[in-house]
Amino acid sequence: MYHDLTWHSLSRSSYGGIAKMASEIFKRVMLGFGCSAIILLAVLTGLMMKDAVVPAKILWWNLLGSMFMGAYFGAASFIFEYDRWSPLKQLVIHFMMSIALFFPIAIGVGWIPPAPLPIILGCLMFIVTYSIFWLGFRYYFTKQAEALNASVQKER
Repeated sequence: MYHDLTWHSLSRSSYGGIAKMASEIFKRVMLGFGCSAIILLAVLTGLMMKDAVVPAKILWWNLLGSMFMGAYFGAASFIFEYDRWSPLKQLVIHFMMSIALFFPIAIGVGWIPPAPLPIILGCLMFIVTYSIFWLGFRYYFTKQAEALNASVQKER
């Protein structure tokens, strides 16, 4: 079961725990790839509507950068399940790792030009986007917890 899979299960040094963790990491990376494919499809749709011609090399690098980011965000979600850290520490570590990975990829692929103003604007856009996603997930999981608590109260 998904809820049995935590970092603590690895501390038991059981092969089954490690195999489950590896399987879950694989699933999350694949989910990240799927999300990155949807985003890239939206971008390509916009380019297609403008009849833009994009060289295969540029598409390849953008796809690779998108896949790296998708795989990272899929796998890095484990940070929020490490219950030995406070939620604030989880958030700060995830945010710092995310921004540290995003900017080298974004500059290398060409999503953000390597100049001060675009980097500052890119940083602001990253913070706003990250905050929107974080608030959305927080709202979603808060509502899930409330629904679970309500169902437990009904059973009493």
